[in-house]
Amino acid sequence: MMDRRFAGRLRAFLVGALVAGCTPVSQSFNVHSAELSCDEANRHVYAAVGDMGMKVTSFTQAQAGRPGYLAAVGSDRRGEVTITCTDAGVVVDPRQTSFGDKVFERGIFLSVSGRSGMRMDGARLGGEKPVGELAEASTTEAPAPTGIVLVKIEPQRGFEAVLDFDADLAAAGVLPVKITLSNGSRRAYSFSVSNVTLRLRSSGETANRLTAAEATAKIEAKAGSGGAQTSVGNVASATKIMAQRELGGGKLAPGASMVGFLYYPVADYDRAKVQMTDVQADELESFLVDF
Repeated sequence: MMDRRFAGRLRAFLVGALVAGCTPVSQSFNVHSAELSCDEANRHVYAAVGDMGMKVTSFTQAQAGRPGYLAAVGSDRRGEVTITCTDAGVVVDPRQTSFGDKVFERGIFLSVSGRSGMRMDGARLGGEKPVGELAEASTTEAPAPTGIVLVKIEPQRGFEAVLDFDADLAAAGVLPVKITLSNGSRRAYSFSVSNVTLRLRSSGETANRLTAAEATAKIEAKAGSGGAQTSVGNVASATKIMAQRELGGGKLAPGASMVGFLYYPVADYDRAKVQMTDVQADELESFLVDF
């Protein structure tokens, strides 16, 4: 039986969720939303599992006409989530598969509903699109200059790559790395992907980058001839996405940003270095990011 304190918090939370268009359906901890996109549902569920300190062991992202599925394990519980996207909205159905007190279902429900409410009530921080909405690697206008050049390097480890590429790239030995360059300064910079390096933790050596073509060849070899949906995922879709989102070089004007992916062999990396040239001074500047 649900304790009174949690029931009170849950009732209070549901009032906000109803306002946001996120309501539970027949089962207590299902989430149903007519406003959540399929991509948002996938990302919220994946993040919710991370919030609970659990490890994803299987993940297929939901798409229109194809249910998604995520399984996860933690130190004291196991659970799975089914995500269904239809014209009527999104349904997130969590189920704890180990004996326990429904902690998994509660965690998924509260985390997904809460994230949904934040997305609906408050705009995305900085106006940045989630990666799932990017059609390709691109250069976009950023807010007014802040005087800072921001460099973000984010390896998409394990099943996290499924969110962006609809395939388990790690299973084929490919690590996608999301790179965001935001020029908040008043100076222009030039950028080349050859000036992005990842350092191996064990040896300190620099990793060899894979082109999108080389990375997709590894994925196709791993998947074999399994049709559209293989054990690795949707290889045809992943191949197209990887080529579209591969980061290119170019000029980063004041107030502009550049977002895309580079691909590396799966390994344990501890640092990335990005070098860009200050166009006016013709000087090379280095940016270090520790993982």
